[in-house]
Amino acid sequence: MSNIKSDKNYDLHYFDLDQNSELRFGTLLDFLQDSAGEDAETRGFGVEQLLTRGLTWMLSRYRIRLDSVVRRGDNLRIRTWPSVHKGLSACREFEIYCNDLLIGVASTAWMLIDLEQRRPVRPKEKLGEVFLIDEQVFDEPLSAIKFTTELESSFFFRVRRADIDLNRHVNNRVFFDWAFESIDAKTIENRRLWQVDINYLAEALAGEEVATFCSHQKCKKTLQYSHLIKRHSDQKELAKLQTLWIPN
Repeated sequence: MSNIKSDKNYDLHYFDLDQNSELRFGTLLDFLQDSAGEDAETRGFGVEQLLTRGLTWMLSRYRIRLDSVVRRGDNLRIRTWPSVHKGLSACREFEIYCNDLLIGVASTAWMLIDLEQRRPVRPKEKLGEVFLIDEQVFDEPLSAIKFTTELESSFFFRVRRADIDLNRHVNNRVFFDWAFESIDAKTIENRRLWQVDINYLAEALAGEEVATFCSHQKCKKTLQYSHLIKRHSDQKELAKLQTLWIPN
């Protein structure tokens, strides 16, 4: 199946929905991660397979664009494939289908980490020849997020044990959940989340306290929120996010 894109269907349960009976965005992140993990395992480089070799994947950059919401009763299908290796980054693409209609796309960049040194290594050197599908869903590359407005302190969170994943650090979905808490309620009521960009910069571990900083600005019809998440003890930057909201 090396040259075949992987498809996986997801049923929506009550606990996957928000107050509007729509799929929670954080749950969509879970589905994307699940489909990526299953496809990687089939190709021989899943997380559990790599852990036995002293390696693991860590997510570096993320972009998701969603042109329609997914509601209770809809059929959700995610298609994914590994696309390109660029230096230390391994990229993976996604297409999101609702009732067989393409409604969204996502692109990710991953770092292959040597667990003993806690440093990235080149995928080509450690994985050998891997069949990649040279097709990416965005024309522009995933870039570093740069803030153009001053951010203000918003919320503090303590990392729970429930936030930790197989790599023993905070799961990528949790960073979005923290950022989401700082979105104004009127924005959530009157607008729809259209695009999310995330830069993962450093690990957060169980018991640590993190602080979120947030600001927003209007660009034509789009409302852009900028988010910065830091470790409270040493002000280490852990993640940067930008979320774009359009009118309902």
